[in-house]
Amino acid sequence: MSKTQIPTAGIADDAVGNTKLDLTANYAFTGTITGVPSGLTKISSYTIGSSTSEFNLNGIFTTTYDHYMILASGLGVTSSGGYWSIRLNKASDNSHITSNYTNTSLAYGGGTTGAQRDGGAWRLSSATNNYPVTSGEQAPMLQITVFAPFLSMPTKFTNFSHYRDSGNSAWYTEMNMGHNTDNTSVGGLNFNSDSGQNAATSEVSAITVYGFQK
Repeated sequence: MSKTQIPTAGIADDAVGNTKLDLTANYAFTGTITGVPSGLTKISSYTIGSSTSEFNLNGIFTTTYDHYMILASGLGVTSSGGYWSIRLNKASDNSHITSNYTNTSLAYGGGTTGAQRDGGAWRLSSATNNYPVTSGEQAPMLQITVFAPFLSMPTKFTNFSHYRDSGNSAWYTEMNMGHNTDNTSVGGLNFNSDSGQNAATSEVSAITVYGFQK
């Protein structure tokens, strides 16, 4: 006689193994799952297209996570020495926040240099301009952390980068940090290059967004 329901007491501890479960199926849990390692969860990825001088990543910041990491590889410029900047997009309507940005940097490129910039965006490479090429190793690779963007409080960021300078004379490694005091809930980011230059997109031009588990 087959049974459609087995009493809980009739199942020994650890009696059901993976051979009796469909590991390809989706299971809905209504309770709290404990014991799962915390860390980074991938939220989205974006491939930078050719002839791109500006793009938006909207809807990436929510109440699910407090802090985020963004990895960008090969985000360079093509026509002349320049740089990329980030503006915050409001969660309410995706409009850009265009003021109250400050970032400071410390970099080494044969010697140590620093800079502080205030204005309408966070500049991702503050020490010097980038070399205008489409080669992946010369275009900046970026590791960006954004702190508490969805909360209505100052949004802060850190960025570590490595790139070739505009004169093609040195490799720069830079630590760049800053904040925005608009105190607005942020749902996304706007990436834009100076003077409308296109992105360098030859080798690994991709951006991936991760959320830190609470």
